[in-house]
Amino acid sequence: MAEPTYTMPRGMKDIEPDEMAKRIWVNNKIMEVFKKYGFQIVEPTPIESLETLEAKCGPAIRDEIYWFKDKSGRNLGLRFDLTVGMARMVANRYDLPIPIKIGAISGMWRYDEPQFGRYRHFYQWDAEIFGSEESAADAEAVALGMDILENFGLKEYEVRASSRKLVDSLLARTGIISPEILERTIVTIDKVRKIPEQEIIEEFKRIGLAEDKIKQIIDFASMKGKPDSILAELSRKIPEENRQGLDELSEFFEVLGAFKKTGKCILDLSVVRGIGYYDGIVFEAYDKGGEDIGAIFGGGRYDKLCRLYGKQDLPATGVAGGIERLMMSLERAGLLPELPQTPKVAVIAVTDEVRKKAFEIAQYIRSKGISADVDLRKRSLKKQLEYADAMKIPYAIILGPEELKKGTVKLRDMKKRLETETKIEEIPQQLSK
Repeated sequence: MAEPTYTMPRGMKDIEPDEMAKRIWVNNKIMEVFKKYGFQIVEPTPIESLETLEAKCGPAIRDEIYWFKDKSGRNLGLRFDLTVGMARMVANRYDLPIPIKIGAISGMWRYDEPQFGRYRHFYQWDAEIFGSEESAADAEAVALGMDILENFGLKEYEVRASSRKLVDSLLARTGIISPEILERTIVTIDKVRKIPEQEIIEEFKRIGLAEDKIKQIIDFASMKGKPDSILAELSRKIPEENRQGLDELSEFFEVLGAFKKTGKCILDLSVVRGIGYYDGIVFEAYDKGGEDIGAIFGGGRYDKLCRLYGKQDLPATGVAGGIERLMMSLERAGLLPELPQTPKVAVIAVTDEVRKKAFEIAQYIRSKGISADVDLRKRSLKKQLEYADAMKIPYAIILGPEELKKGTVKLRDMKKRLETETKIEEIPQQLSK
């Protein structure tokens, strides 16, 4: 009978050592920026009550997430983003100074069709600002996202920003006031720059929109360019009573200017972030060399979300990005370094009588902050050297009976195949060179 074959569930992946080393490096670079901006790091629970998840997106979310009954019959679900958990966390706290700035890097689960750059379990970084209704908070979220990209040396990207309030007011002027039609129209606008115009028109027709309304919507959703020129054009068209979204956008870009961040930013009215809870400024960033990857970060304002979790007056905004997508962009740009997790040195015992001393030397080297491996299988000298080669360990410390008597070791450069004899206490200094 054939042995059973165990495979991963569909949409999942293992992370091998080389990739894990890169992920740790990526996470650390993101954390550096979180720290510079004064964000505190948290970890929301990965398992939420199903009603907590449904409060954000409605019962239909069950089709898109992993949910289950636990042994006590309670409905639970795996988180599908970090925003829900962080909003729930702060909504239950009345002792935190406002504004609350928290960030996280962690994994989440979505039961949707696996696609390029996205698995059913994936990782995101997320930074949220709770307690400020000012556009300056939105600008800081964007500036943080941009500085994360800059911290990796990623320069060829573009940030596209808009306002849901502005888009909603423009749609209202076309006569769209039904919440259901408004929601479906927003979802379609979100596709304006992603699929051909004729397909967009057909989608609008299926919603039931007349041709004159479709033209108006496509005309304003196609407005895209430098903030100053688009804002000036909109200012001429929008009446005074519908200017809140426009005024917020103007302030947003003004603060971005103070942050010296407008050079890579444009105003693009097709950016609406199809998720229903956004209600203010929204934005997305794209790698110019790989838009097929999708947005490498995005976010926006969601002032009403915390009300769902019990806190009536806690405006919020945030930014998040996928780790896998970011790594793909960095790989394409040649900015993702090779970071093998192999130790720097292998400590090799020539005979059993020096094995105990080999363990002592390995631990001594580790105490000096240098990674070291030591044989755990009582293998021959040849087998230990073959292992060091296979693992691509750059140096070997070879200890035999003669070396033990003299208090020395042979330090071998595994690539050049050169050996030098050195005192045990001088090993850390030699390896540091």
